[in-house]
Amino acid sequence: MTKNKYVYFLATFLFILFFKYFENSYIILKSNYQLRLVNEYGFCGQTSYGFIKYIDKKYKFQKNIKIINDEIHPSSDAFIHKPNVSYYKDYLILLNYNELNSKINLKNYRVIEKIKNCFYLEKND
Repeated sequence: MTKNKYVYFLATFLFILFFKYFENSYIILKSNYQLRLVNEYGFCGQTSYGFIKYIDKKYKFQKNIKIINDEIHPSSDAFIHKPNVSYYKDYLILLNYNELNSKINLKNYRVIEKIKNCFYLEKND
C-alpha cells in the first residue's frame, strides 16, 4: 500500500510541475482579468484584444463593427460581437495593417484612431 502512495505522490508532483500550478496561480492572483487578456491576445498585435476593447469602450458601439486582421490569426469579432444586431456599413477596425499585402486601401478611409498598426476607420463618401 505504501508503494501506491509514493506513485500517487510522484504523479501529483509531476502534474503540478508540468502545468505550472504555482506560476499560474501567482499570475491569476497578481493580475486583473483585463490585463491577463491583453497579455495573452496582445494590444496591437496578434488578435489585438486590447485595441478592440479600447475602441469599443471609447466609442460605445450600438451595432457590430467589421474587424479585419491583415495577419493570420483567429477572428477577433468575438471580443465585442453583439448577437442579433446589424453591422455598421461605414466603419471598420483594421488590425496588424501591412501596406504591402493588405486587402484594405487606406486612401478609401478616414482614420479616426490609430495606434501602431491598428486602425479605427470610417469609409470616405
